[in-house]
Amino acid sequence: MRTQRNSWALLIPAMIVLILIGVVIVKGLQSSTNMHATHGNRIKIVTSLNTYGEMAKAVVGNKGSVTSVLTKATIDPHDFEPTATTARLYQQADVIISNGGGYDAWSTKLAQANEQAQAINVGQLYAYQDGENEHFWYKADVTKRVTQALVKKLTQAQPTAQAYFERNAQAYLNKQNHLNKERAKVGKLLAGKTILVTEPVFNNALANDNVTIADQAFSMAVEEGETPTPTAVRAWQRLIDQGKVALVIENKQTTSQTVDAALRYAKKRGVPVVSVTETKPDGLSFAAWQTNQFKAIEKVLK
Repeated sequence: MRTQRNSWALLIPAMIVLILIGVVIVKGLQSSTNMHATHGNRIKIVTSLNTYGEMAKAVVGNKGSVTSVLTKATIDPHDFEPTATTARLYQQADVIISNGGGYDAWSTKLAQANEQAQAINVGQLYAYQDGENEHFWYKADVTKRVTQALVKKLTQAQPTAQAYFERNAQAYLNKQNHLNKERAKVGKLLAGKTILVTEPVFNNALANDNVTIADQAFSMAVEEGETPTPTAVRAWQRLIDQGKVALVIENKQTTSQTVDAALRYAKKRGVPVVSVTETKPDGLSFAAWQTNQFKAIEKVLK
């Protein structure tokens, strides 16, 4: 009996220690689960593209911080390889914004790995289907859709700040008014015209303009990193020779000998070429970047 009593005397403190360890572990897990609402009461947002990062900063205001992974226009999102630092950013995030549509597959995968974060997939906001154009930031209503999604997700993290987030979102949308007017002006100038593009980057910006984007076999080959076939090249040249092309839109971030030759062919025959970029240039706001490109189109059309 004495021996049993001594055994229990030794076991009881050990059991207490185990219980305390269990409590600590549970608390730690709860802390990790609730980290998104408790670390200094500031919301951590991570975005794959700096375009969405700008929108997130505008809406979250002083209630959180925003980190964009791709901040340089020279980086190709398709070829980007995430590092351990990137993965850590995503794991510690409260809200994650990915483009989706296969454009930044690394971002969507890292977002899925963080089950506690609120994820915004822009492709899902547009019910994206395979084969559709994934350059969503060129859609006319992208700022409205993304800011609305942000208000919803941020409010879930800080319910008492809903009105604050809504005001910030509206203020940001108001800053897009000049861009919207310029977009509408160019839409009227393009109505009924035929254009060529070296890559379907800008196509979403023209979706509602009643403009014909011809010879898409050429641009889709460039998009896939392939060389356009001789048939596609001849079709490109034939349209220009027939005088049917109002202008050519070039993604100046992607070039090749075939693309350069196609652009020279257009310029030699008096068809204007307008350069656009796939990613937001450093130092420019989203509205300024987009407006500048529309103004360049307006200039050549006039």
